[in-house]
Order: sequence, then C-alpha cells, then structure tokens
Amino acid sequence: MEEWNKAVRILKDESVEPNKTAQLCERVFQDLKRMKIKDKKKFYERLGPEFENFTLKLEEDYPSYIVVNVLNEDDFWKLTLKVSRGL
Repeated sequence: MEEWNKAVRILKDESVEPNKTAQLCERVFQDLKRMKIKDKKKFYERLGPEFENFTLKLEEDYPSYIVVNVLNEDDFWKLTLKVSRGL
C-alpha cells in the first residue's frame, strides 16, 4: 500500500488539480475493489466495453483530462490493480 500511496502522491504533485486527482485515485481504488469484471484480461489492459464504461462513469464526476491522465499512468494502474484486486 505504501507504493500505491507514493504513486498517488506523484500523480497529485504533477497535476494542475491535485485534490481532484487524489480523490479520483481513491475512487478508482474503491471502485476496482468492489467491481465485478467479466473480461478481466481486456479490462486490465484498459480495453473493451467494461473499461470504457468505467472511464465514462468516472468522467461524470471528474474532468476527462484528469481521468485519462490517471488511468493511463502505468505504475498507478498496475499498483491499483495489485492492491485492490490482489493481482
């Protein structure tokens, strides 16, 4: 979890909206923790309709440029999957 917190801090420090970025990171973590994912392989590779729907849902509450930046950050994504889903 310490590595994940470090990845969040880096994203937050690099963001023009650090508070929204930190909130989004926490939201991604919480959502992934409780989501039921049918096509895990595609989702984990950030592909397919489930991932697209996940992204669209996040964009309802956060600016799309922050969502894209956070979800496309490889270290954050991999650590979040590892911490939230045990991968």
